[in-house]
Amino acid sequence: MGTALTGLLVIPPVFAQSVEARHWQGAAAVTRQPEHVVATTVAEWRSLWSRVGTPAPDMFEAGRMNAVGIFLGRRGGEGYAVNILSTARRRDRIVVVFEERMPAEMMMAQRGAGPRPVAGGPVMSAPSGLPPGAAGFAAPGAGASLAPPPPVARPVGQPTSPWAIILINRADLPVSVEQRLFR
Repeated sequence: MGTALTGLLVIPPVFAQSVEARHWQGAAAVTRQPEHVVATTVAEWRSLWSRVGTPAPDMFEAGRMNAVGIFLGRRGGEGYAVNILSTARRRDRIVVVFEERMPAEMMMAQRGAGPRPVAGGPVMSAPSGLPPGAAGFAAPGAGASLAPPPPVARPVGQPTSPWAIILINRADLPVSVEQRLFR
C-alpha cells in the first residue's frame, strides 16, 4: 500500500512587496540625454541632482539608501512627465517601474493609429483559410479609396527634459528600472 501524504504546503508569494521611497520630479533637467542612473554613494546622489541643475537635498545616507534618477531626454514640448508607478521588492531585487506621460493630444493620436476600414465600396469577407483581420478589402473593381489619416497634434511650447529622482530607504538589494510602455 502507498502512503498518503497530508500536510500544508506553504508557498511564499512571488508578488512584489512595496518598498518605502520618496521621489521628486520635474520637466526641465539640465541633461538632455535619456538615461537611468542608480546612486549608492553621496557623490553619486549629488551627481543625480547636478543633472537636474539643483543642489541635492541633504538626506542621503550611504549604506542605508539607494537612489535612482530617470531622465527621459529632450522632448519637443510641454506636457511630458515621468510617472512613477511603483517601487517594490521582487525576489532578490528592488524594481522601480515608471511610465512616460505625454500630452493628451499625443496619447489620443497614438491610440487612434490603428488600422482603418477602407471606404468607397462594398466590403467582402475574407476567403476561408486567411487569418482573421484579412477581411475589409474592397471588392475588385469597386474603386475604393483610403480615408486621409487624422492630423497628428504636435505639442506646443518650449522643449522640455522630464526627470524623476527616487530615494529608496534600503540598500541591501540591487535596483532595477523598468519602463511600462503600454497600459
